[in-house]
Amino acid sequence: MENIHYFIWFFRLTEVLAGMYLILIGVYTIGWYQTKRQPVERLTDWPFFSVLIAVRNEAAAIEELLNSLLHQNYPAANFEVILVDDHSDDDTIFLVQQFIKQNKTQHFKLINANSSGKKAALRQALALSEGKYIAVTDGDCVLKPDWLLAFANYFKETEAKLLLAPVLLQPVNTLLEKLQLVEFLSLMGSTGGAASVGFPVMGNGANMAYERLAALEVEKYRTDGSLTSGDDVFLMETIRSFYGAKAVKFIRHQAAVVSTRPQPDLKSFFAQRMRWVSKNRNYRSIFIILPALVVLGFNLSLFLMLFFGIFYPLTALFFILFLGLKILIDLPLLTASATFFYQRKLLFLVFPLAFVYPIYVVISGVGGLFFKVNWKGRRI
Repeated sequence: MENIHYFIWFFRLTEVLAGMYLILIGVYTIGWYQTKRQPVERLTDWPFFSVLIAVRNEAAAIEELLNSLLHQNYPAANFEVILVDDHSDDDTIFLVQQFIKQNKTQHFKLINANSSGKKAALRQALALSEGKYIAVTDGDCVLKPDWLLAFANYFKETEAKLLLAPVLLQPVNTLLEKLQLVEFLSLMGSTGGAASVGFPVMGNGANMAYERLAALEVEKYRTDGSLTSGDDVFLMETIRSFYGAKAVKFIRHQAAVVSTRPQPDLKSFFAQRMRWVSKNRNYRSIFIILPALVVLGFNLSLFLMLFFGIFYPLTALFFILFLGLKILIDLPLLTASATFFYQRKLLFLVFPLAFVYPIYVVISGVGGLFFKVNWKGRRI
């Protein structure tokens, strides 16, 4: 009888978490559809951009990124590219130097990082930048030709101090890569929806832009100085806190999409996700902390149901019921995001992903909070 009492308490708690999850994802879904789509048009006044990129061991992808920057539909005189090499031990530096020499790109600069870590590298580049606006991406990304133009248009038409922009995992060939893409589509939907309702919860340093003076202004208020990563969400959180909800917007436009590669295996996938989670303990905004707790709590409940379902068949039945409810909650936002990215053909993977998702969330969530991870040859 005592065990039954505990199970009743557990299921009631799960009902509460499911209700909170429904409200959370419902708000993000509404926010996604309310996101304004600004036109991307040619300008008469071209603001100056500084594109900042911290690179470490990106020899396999860096040339593709550099070519996409070289072919931007934006006047070369109105943007600069500052690459900071974060102590690479492959051919990254050689490839960048060769590219600059062969293409005679005077507005491309390569410098060596004074310290260690992506955040320190970007701060070093920010101090050297001259642009009114800063755009940041990663060394393994590919940009669309109107990428900078999209940022310029959105800054012109909105009150934003910081713009979040869409990221797509490409190419995807294996089942693991396709599952990563579907999961990432849900993250992008939540990113756009949350920003639209004024409570941004996520940002991706592979694709964002901000006012240089705003970034310098809030630097002294940031709480992440001791962390080697987190250049994206901490800056977003501080700008929203300092300038208000309207200061952070999401670009829902194809021209702004950046492509980056998925993780090739489970080990690197979990290392990446644990690295993301490890920053959660340093967040201060309730708008970031509460959604993270709701998502973790609901998925932890599903994980426990799955585990106890091995011994108690009734628990397995409840797991199926709550899992079905989660799929129904997620599907509208996921469908909207998949439609935007032209990836609806992969929506059938929602069902197998739903079964493994609670396991992955719990493992990466607990691991990221309590264990260090190796990332690009460093212990973080």
